[in-house]
Amino acid sequence: MRIPSGHDARLRIAEEAFEFIEREVRPFLADGGRLWSKGSRGYPRRLRQMLQGLDNAHVVMFATRAAMLVDRRQRIVEHVVPMKRIVVEIVDPAQADPRSNSGSDPIAGGPATSPEHLISVFDRLLVKCWVTADEHDRLNRAGRSLQWDAPDGDGWSRYKLADVTAYRLTVDGDLPPD
Repeated sequence: MRIPSGHDARLRIAEEAFEFIEREVRPFLADGGRLWSKGSRGYPRRLRQMLQGLDNAHVVMFATRAAMLVDRRQRIVEHVVPMKRIVVEIVDPAQADPRSNSGSDPIAGGPATSPEHLISVFDRLLVKCWVTADEHDRLNRAGRSLQWDAPDGDGWSRYKLADVTAYRLTVDGDLPPD
């Protein structure tokens, strides 16, 4: 019996998501639907759930000092570019929320044209950061629609607006020395 490699598992996840995008989401958009509004039929949420296995494969690379001072179970894993914005880039960058974007140009080579391309776009945008509950709330309140989007794809701009400073973790998973 052959045990599937990590790449095989990631490709299966991407194939399932890409097939769903082609079968349901893109036809919905072609008929005038939108991903950034309440009329999205839940497609962004469903795709986030489908892509959870790809998300789980990524380690946290950044953290705030405050997050590193609390118990690991109290840390919140925050997506620097929110997952909904990653989904929008994969499906159709023109669907970026106009409330927080000055245009609709791709930010990471989207839209995905194949399962392999979907993985490439996802991997380019996914960056995780440990934050505290208070910092997470501040990030989500920093501006209109910022819990779902990153202005013009710049997730770190949310951190600046919320006055949250993150640092790249060392290879040992620690903060760099002061």
